[in-house]
Amino acid sequence: MKGYLEKVPQRIGASWRYRKIVEGSKSYGWHRHKEYELAIHRHFSGSCFVGHHQSEINHNHMVLIGPDLPHAIYSNADGEHTQCETHVIWFRKEWVHQLIACCHELEPLKRLLSNASHGIQFSTDTTERATQLLGGVIEMPPHQQLTTLFSLFSLLLEDKQAQQLINLVAPVDEDERISERIGRAEAFLMQNFANDIAVNDLAEHLYISESSVRRLYQKHYKESLSQHLKKIRLNVACDLLMNTSLPINIIIQKVGYDNQANFNRQFKAYKHVTPTAYRAAMKRS
Repeated sequence: MKGYLEKVPQRIGASWRYRKIVEGSKSYGWHRHKEYELAIHRHFSGSCFVGHHQSEINHNHMVLIGPDLPHAIYSNADGEHTQCETHVIWFRKEWVHQLIACCHELEPLKRLLSNASHGIQFSTDTTERATQLLGGVIEMPPHQQLTTLFSLFSLLLEDKQAQQLINLVAPVDEDERISERIGRAEAFLMQNFANDIAVNDLAEHLYISESSVRRLYQKHYKESLSQHLKKIRLNVACDLLMNTSLPINIIIQKVGYDNQANFNRQFKAYKHVTPTAYRAAMKRS
């Protein structure tokens, strides 16, 4: 689930990039960026995968995704909407952090951007206002484009209904060393989830004790390492069931299970349907 690294072309003479995309369907497999990405999805339904989290896409769905966070987007083939409208903004980590360092007024952005490393979904009301704000932005002179981005930042900060997608529980002033450790741990799991992973494996990767690994996950995710890894594997399985025709026994192997009965039991407990029923439901939609 690491996803391929997608390089975002930079606009000459611009500090950030905006694109409006209208297409008949959306099928963007696992990928990531070095930049922050703000994506608005309109006039279609589908599924959004961010890290180990899966959520439904409906009209006016907006997410902020941090650098190097794997994500995937798919529209449903229900025929209800003939055009999938997407607005995407990318901006570089180094650029926005330099802005914050120079402009004290932007200090509140620090927390928002920190939380973006675990994905943030915004309310439909904020999404609608953001879409209206971006109307005609490409035709604006560069200085007005930049002030529009600042206005957009303000909208995001004011959204009291915004939700973090990956259930990280951490203090706002979390030590930078701990944040870096969590990032390395997540990268390790996403690259190796198909293999057997024990607490000792992650402890060796992070150069910490096994008890420290257990505390890390209980403190920051309120769940054990094994529970966290299970969610990653099952959401990758959902992706494969939805978007490939691979036999279920092959999918089971690809996501790190060696026992079909165990996989079926855990999948049903997580999604409340069997893998076969889940695939059939996704194909119908």
